[in-house]
Amino acid sequence: MNFSFWSDDESKKFTKGINLTDPNVYASITKEELKAILKSDSDIDIPLLDDRLEVLQEAGKVLLKKYDGSFVNCVEKCEKSAQTLLKLVVNDFPSYCDTAEYNGKTVAFYKRAQILIADIWGCFEGQSYGEFYDIDSVTMFADYRIPQALLYFDALEYSKELKEYLESGKRLKTGDRYEVEIRGCSIWATELACEETKKLLQNDEDCKDKIMNSILIDHFLWDFRREQMDNDKMKAIPFHRIRCMYY
Repeated sequence: MNFSFWSDDESKKFTKGINLTDPNVYASITKEELKAILKSDSDIDIPLLDDRLEVLQEAGKVLLKKYDGSFVNCVEKCEKSAQTLLKLVVNDFPSYCDTAEYNGKTVAFYKRAQILIADIWGCFEGQSYGEFYDIDSVTMFADYRIPQALLYFDALEYSKELKEYLESGKRLKTGDRYEVEIRGCSIWATELACEETKKLLQNDEDCKDKIMNSILIDHFLWDFRREQMDNDKMKAIPFHRIRCMYY
């Protein structure tokens, strides 16, 4: 359910304190039960409740039917390949299939599927269930916050037309040209930053053995953006507003 977590009013936040971990529970949870569990402590309700219910039930049902109720079995089936696990997730759990049509071609972003793999890698520090021999094939996680940080560092530049559109506060829909281009360019900008960072590390005798990939750059940019929330320059950078289950 880790999607659409921005607020229309940044001074008011949806908050909750209950964690769901048992697929036997969430595979058959009702909307009323989920609404009660996710009841906000403020007057702001959680957005996309119906979508959250759908993906929660989907995950539970698939895990119970195909993986004996445990995502560990999904991870073990991938045989330490991030790409194999990625394909498994987007094929067996449709709500993770984050794609769009752009200029007649299907473009895949897979934000939630990739961050799922990256979180496993990070939590296990690349060992045990977190060991993936191809972890560097995972890209950054294309959302609406990382582009703000990339713009802050001048790694991205928006056209006057796009900036004015975003500053107007208009909402985009999944697959809109602006959305696809912002997400795609964010991925490429992060890949370029990753390659340049690797060169810098290789030229430093004390850093040659340091791990570097787009996951770590994404984490840095995400944390930086949160730390700079009160920075006037950062606050002035618009983000693309969209309500969807993909990010």
